[in-house]
Amino acid sequence: MALTKQQIQNIKTNVERTVQGLRAKPQEFTYEQTKGFVKPNTLYSIYYGLNKRETYLTGISDTSNSKVIKRVKNNTLYSNYSDIKSLDRQLYPKTTLANPSESDYRIGTITRYFTKKTNEVNGKVFEITEDDFSNQNNLYDYTSFEWRISGKKLEVNRDNSATLREIQSEFPNITKTVFPLQLWIPPKNSPDDVQKKLSLLKKT
Repeated sequence: MALTKQQIQNIKTNVERTVQGLRAKPQEFTYEQTKGFVKPNTLYSIYYGLNKRETYLTGISDTSNSKVIKRVKNNTLYSNYSDIKSLDRQLYPKTTLANPSESDYRIGTITRYFTKKTNEVNGKVFEITEDDFSNQNNLYDYTSFEWRISGKKLEVNRDNSATLREIQSEFPNITKTVFPLQLWIPPKNSPDDVQKKLSLLKKT
């Protein structure tokens, strides 16, 4: 599918750098849409996007009818390196609160993931997704732990408090974000459940 003019304009705009006004050599490029060879001496430019991709477009940045072309020989060093190593930018973790499912509550525990900036000893600690935890940015410190979300109130409070004490040595401000009974729901019709319902009724 051919890119729209707007998509091509976005390629030209969202760049880290660009090399303009080059000339194609014989059978060096094909058109992405038609697969036909680009004529020798055709004007083209290279765009290095924010996503670290290398894109070739006919014409220069001001050309209104640029076409996407694909290099079929004479790869650049950048292109060769891109094939060997992923050049994706490091992603920054975003605050994402845990949202346990019914099956999680049946199991009774979940794994939670947190981070803070490495250069801020007392920096804000915030919760993130498992994906953000898996794709770690070296500007941040990360931790994960098992967290009880169902069971007897006293036991959950005891176990989660112990977990927080262990984490606090490296993440001093974790208790500003997390408390022992966070996400906890008592078993249905248990004494804790009845007590919780009664306390909610008193507030209404």
